[in-house]
Amino acid sequence: MKRFFCLVLCVLMVFGAIGCTSTEPTEPEGETLMVPGTYTGYGQGFYLGEPIKVNVTVDENSILEIEVDKDNGETPTILQAAIDKMVPRIIEHQSVYVDTITGATASSAGIRLAVIDALNKALEAAGSDPSAISAFQTIPEKVSGVTETINTGVLVVGMGGAGTTAAMRAAEIMYAADPDNVKVLAIDKAGKYGGTSSITTEMFAINPPKFQEEHNDGKDYVDKTAMRKAWLEYTEGDQKTEMVDILLDNSGKALDWLYYEHGFRFSTPKRGFTEEDIYEVKYQYLPNDRGNNKDVIGQYYDGIYEDYTALGGEYMLETEAYELIYDAGTNTVKGVKARRYDGTEYEIYADAVILATGGFAGNGDMMTKYLSDEYYPLKGAWKVHGSLQNDGKMIESAIQNGAGTYNIGMCPIVHMAGTPAFLTQFEKREIPGQKGFFTGRPAVWSPGDIPLNMIVSGDSLAVGRDGKRFAAETNLMMLDPWKAGPYYYSIWSNDQVQRIKEEGFTAEWVGLPVGLEFLGHQCPIPLNTPLPEVEEVLQAGIEQGFIYKADTLAELAELIGVDPAVLEETVATYNGYCDAGKDPEFGKPAEYLEKIGSGPYYAVTGAPYCYSTCGGLDIDTNFNVLLADGKTPIKNLYAVGTDSIGVLFTEKKPYVTFGGAAQGWAYTSGYLCGEIAANRVLGK
Repeated sequence: MKRFFCLVLCVLMVFGAIGCTSTEPTEPEGETLMVPGTYTGYGQGFYLGEPIKVNVTVDENSILEIEVDKDNGETPTILQAAIDKMVPRIIEHQSVYVDTITGATASSAGIRLAVIDALNKALEAAGSDPSAISAFQTIPEKVSGVTETINTGVLVVGMGGAGTTAAMRAAEIMYAADPDNVKVLAIDKAGKYGGTSSITTEMFAINPPKFQEEHNDGKDYVDKTAMRKAWLEYTEGDQKTEMVDILLDNSGKALDWLYYEHGFRFSTPKRGFTEEDIYEVKYQYLPNDRGNNKDVIGQYYDGIYEDYTALGGEYMLETEAYELIYDAGTNTVKGVKARRYDGTEYEIYADAVILATGGFAGNGDMMTKYLSDEYYPLKGAWKVHGSLQNDGKMIESAIQNGAGTYNIGMCPIVHMAGTPAFLTQFEKREIPGQKGFFTGRPAVWSPGDIPLNMIVSGDSLAVGRDGKRFAAETNLMMLDPWKAGPYYYSIWSNDQVQRIKEEGFTAEWVGLPVGLEFLGHQCPIPLNTPLPEVEEVLQAGIEQGFIYKADTLAELAELIGVDPAVLEETVATYNGYCDAGKDPEFGKPAEYLEKIGSGPYYAVTGAPYCYSTCGGLDIDTNFNVLLADGKTPIKNLYAVGTDSIGVLFTEKKPYVTFGGAAQGWAYTSGYLCGEIAANRVLGK
């Protein structure tokens, strides 16, 4: 599950002095820039606990070889995509400024910085001026004026969970009809397949027949009728009931297909996130005894793409579709315009186009334009924990050509909160004998994560952009941070800061410390650990622009753009709750009610991190995208996964907590739509 804000971190990274091994220099044919040999460099990738290490072999004036050490906390499949694609291009172009690999942005940036670090050492060894690094900082030219035409039967745009299953199922149908004429093409702008589905945890499914025959003596795991009733009650009639039924009736079959025909492995089902979620519907990827299982999930995707290409299916990575080819006169989509990473343009014509692009969370303009403020203040650019390449270009192209939307204004899928930026300049501290669940590395924390811990601490006071409380602060770790919209503020008094300085964080974390295991150094600061650096850390956050400090609450309110009278009233009311030992507004337990004391005061910016958007294009039961009238299908155009998941929900509430619903919809909708589209192309 990873990659986004780390470009900022990379800029902030301070390199350490690393030794090198080198051979005796030889007489250069051209200008001597470097002492030949192998040099070690380090650069910050996604995981803050360890940098990425590279060994760069050079001669007098060129890069000969780059070896990336994989023994770090980066997600293996993402790091490998950067190694496979970016490293050869650096050597080919003799430039560190080749494009980063979409879908592996932070790992790519870490490799780039590590190579720069190593090259600087090689230059220094030769006594070259530091400016000589510019020889390796040219920007490779893109292809221009080249447009290629491709024709296919089924075109799948996006190769995450929904796109993968759609392409695979379409290839199976076409192969069964004519093994020599499988015309299925999948494309993705990322440098790897699998998308968000390959870095998440679980799939929602209802009673997979073969699976429960093997694992549960053929008995149902869940009462589907009760599950359906709970879903429809939750969505208050705003969902498309027929689409909910499609999910409930077919998700088990989709899981069986993945498990028994394509080598995916899932655990027996578990219940959801809250006490009300009693339904055993979330099937976790195996192995599920650790969170750093993405290498195995990557192998599942390797396997299904081997199956896909064996049938004659084709795919193109690093190829971004950006516009539909649409004939308004006949209301028909004929294909897409796309662009390869090197600048090559494509016009891809197809008899069926399936959009599986992962929503639009990576597009702040679309988030501002389409999210709704009707029930909660949702408009604005949100922080993303996942695939920033999911920027909604094809959703927007469909809308511009008359497509309708369904619940597009609902809140994104949010499971955690963090700070909008992170501090890397403070010492890392290992917890002896403990490993990070999601990294598999020695558990590391840093005083630099004090702000991150503050914004999810249950004994804090959090306010939205209006200066008012919006949830019980004990729910900010996971369930409720989205209610504030794209960001909120955690308010702390000097009294509380001094307590952190002397005693550390003293309140037990409520529930799973989700955000603290995914963000920052990915480990909560141990409770009751004095933090004498707290004021230095807060000052660093002020300098970085996400923490504010003022002598009075009124002055603090001005700094964060809140009405001073509102913030002062909020604090006074909250302090009254603390005195009374009861929170009648949100029901926060009394043991977490800690008064805001004397100044100076701090406001730490908190940001809900989303995986994806929820609302999207309107579709019918065949997954055809509908026009804005909600009735007329756009010919040849389909949408699956989070491009259409809004049909299951309501704008009044967030994404459901049953467990894995987005992934269940991705796999189920892709599986069904691939078959439907292929049969239509075949004239069936």
